[in-house]
Amino acid sequence: MNSSSSAEPILAFDEFVLRADKTDSSVVTTSPWDWCLHPGEQLSVMTTNSFLSYQLMATLSGLVEPVSGEVVTQSNLSWPLAGQGGLHSSLTINNGFEFLLDIYGDTLERSHVSSGEFFDALKSQEIDTSIPLKELPKDQKNFFFAALSILFSFDICVAPHSIYLLNLMSKDAKLLRSLLHKQLDGGLCLITDSRNNPFKRQFCNRGMVLGPLGDVIFDGDLDEAIAIGKQNDILAKRAEADEIKFDYGEKLTNLSSTSEDLFNDF
Repeated sequence: MNSSSSAEPILAFDEFVLRADKTDSSVVTTSPWDWCLHPGEQLSVMTTNSFLSYQLMATLSGLVEPVSGEVVTQSNLSWPLAGQGGLHSSLTINNGFEFLLDIYGDTLERSHVSSGEFFDALKSQEIDTSIPLKELPKDQKNFFFAALSILFSFDICVAPHSIYLLNLMSKDAKLLRSLLHKQLDGGLCLITDSRNNPFKRQFCNRGMVLGPLGDVIFDGDLDEAIAIGKQNDILAKRAEADEIKFDYGEKLTNLSSTSEDLFNDF
């Protein structure tokens, strides 16, 4: 555990209950969650129940409501790592950046990554910032959204397991990983349900293993959490390249839910 765990929590679950079964809404976590995230912690939450895992990340991202209870925090949670951040695909990259700057400029002032480093990262991938987002090739688009979510770091980075997070671990995203490390070293907290062990080992310092219905089996040292998960066959053996469709779009764009291009970026 991080020495900062004795400090006041930056995020706390208060009598928090989630659905635990995709097909049966009556199946919920066996007991309410009352665990916390402390300053300086980067928490990896591990469970074989992919639906429960999704519910956790989607609730933190504001996409779904819990069955009961609440998340208590006075800090700012980011949009999902590599999420759209509310940008319409018709905006150019430059215009999109200025749009977010008008809304979240205060987070950029506290960021440990500068806008210059952000644009240098885009330049390294030969991304033309004068063209609309919808005209970017998929790989460049993924890189842009990841860079954007790292730059506007807020206080707590929400990092759901998805194809976009896996792209962050690719060779081309090495520079982005160094920028994320810079944010974390500066005090950024993180919570993730990533099943990618290299990601966990690079960016997390605490591990929590949950049973299929959300009971806390272990909470503490990251490597021990990974080992316990493997030993008890808690973590399913899934190919890390499998895509989990985390629905970023509905509350993270400026479009109405009836717009036909709501999810055209993904």
